[in-house]
Amino acid sequence: MNQTGQKIINRFWEFLMLFIAITLGFFVENYREVLVDRQKEKEIIASFINDLETDIKELDIVIQRRETREVRIDSIIYILNNGLQDDYGKDLYYYARYLPRPAVFWANNTTNEELKYSGNFILIKNQKIIDTLLEYNDNFIFIDFIKEREEYLVRRLFDQINVMFDPMVFDEMNVYDIEFVYPSGNPKINSKNQDVINIFLSNLHYVKTVNVGQLGHLKKHQKKAKEILNFIKEEYPNVAAKKNK
Repeated sequence: MNQTGQKIINRFWEFLMLFIAITLGFFVENYREVLVDRQKEKEIIASFINDLETDIKELDIVIQRRETREVRIDSIIYILNNGLQDDYGKDLYYYARYLPRPAVFWANNTTNEELKYSGNFILIKNQKIIDTLLEYNDNFIFIDFIKEREEYLVRRLFDQINVMFDPMVFDEMNVYDIEFVYPSGNPKINSKNQDVINIFLSNLHYVKTVNVGQLGHLKKHQKKAKEILNFIKEEYPNVAAKKNK
């Protein structure tokens, strides 16, 4: 083989080795990016699992308090409808003091919000999971709507509470930030005017209705959260197993 032919062969091998090196480098870098994306996907799923578990625990508390609220409202209605306010003044004051403080559910939707604004939904390869995340996030819209409605009704109820109940008795009942104790003795309400009582009961009826609506929707939301949590753990068993360690 002459010198020119040998140079051509050497150049060919040099080019081939360079091509192989560049190609391998490309595949290695691409594989590295895939691994990074998979890790990020697992972190997103783990974060959403944490959000769901936190929501489920919080909903347990809120639902229990909402059920207690329902009993208190029904007790007030029963006492006033049957003219028993002089006999059950202590209970009436205690139940009424909690009326302006409904238990509120604040969804832990940190992961959903981050995905929405960062565009990282693309990292999740399972389309069913993406649809599930979006569906779960949409449920908050209705919860927030009811929450705003309830705030409006509670503000209306405040006016009647201020008329019917003695603020000094409420002051005696206040022990710390969000809890109260029964008043001493058997305090009387300020007004026996039936028109005043009827207005109070009318406003209380709407508060009761929205509480019933909240309670029903929160229970459905919790059931949905549990179903989604189980579904995600089935789709990502390794992530769920690692998180539970």
